[in-house]
Amino acid sequence: MSRGLWKNNSALVQLLGLCPLLAVTSTATNALGLGLATTLVLTLTNLSISTLRRWTPSEIRIPIYVMIIASVVSIVQMLINAYAFGLYQSLGIFIPLIVTTVSWWGVQKPLP
Repeated sequence: MSRGLWKNNSALVQLLGLCPLLAVTSTATNALGLGLATTLVLTLTNLSISTLRRWTPSEIRIPIYVMIIASVVSIVQMLINAYAFGLYQSLGIFIPLIVTTVSWWGVQKPLP
């Protein structure tokens, strides 16, 4: 019973992934900003990872993916800071949490 409730409960895992979203989306502007930032990061990281997949050795694949994801999130964070400072202030620490969300989605895909 406890194994299915705590360890193998995919609904609980998905709910925990929504915690940053629930904490920051008090207004439609914040929700749209975080959603667009996450979508942009997912798109850019998937394109770059798909492009580099052939040349990436399997032994160092995950660290390279994490570096790519963290770099793209940092770039998006700087862009939000430069062009939408009010949104940057309201999102605050939740922008870097996009790294964990995107990394989690990347781990779900089977590696060749």
